Order: sequence, then structure tokens, then C-alpha cells
Amino acid sequence: MKPVDPLKFLIRYARKKRGQAFSPEEVTQTAERYGVCMHDGRAWGGIFAQAAREGHITRSTELFSRTTSNGSVRPGWIAL
Repeated sequence: MKPVDPLKFLIRYARKKRGQAFSPEEVTQTAERYGVCMHDGRAWGGIFAQAAREGHITRSTELFSRTTSNGSVRPGWIAL
């Protein structure tokens, strides 16, 4: 089975959620279940930044509590 590119996974995920804000953790946890893993969870930051630069996603105004960041609250993302 060919490995799935994390950027492509994020773009497809965002398109399915079009119009709805989502947490980055939703994406990374779902990706893991589908076998899309990064060497370090922090590496996803670059993937999200690239998707935003390419115009696939933008920051949402909705805030999400992040379990991987000790419950800190940060904005999510939304598909364009």
C-alpha cells in the first residue's frame, strides 16, 4: 500500500469539513488511524502552514482546547 502524503490527507480532510471549523488534533488523530504518521507530531505544523499558504485552509475564529498542549485553547482551521 502506497503511503499517503500528509498534505494531501489534510486537504481532503478539510474539504470534507468545508464550512466547519476543525481542530488540528482532529486531523492528526484521524491521520494516525489511517496510517498517516509523522516522525514527530510537531512536524504537522509545517503541513498546516503549507496548506494555508496554498489557500486550502485558513484560521477559524472558533477556539479548541488541545489535549496535546495541556489543554491550551487555540484557534482551529477552516477550509476555503
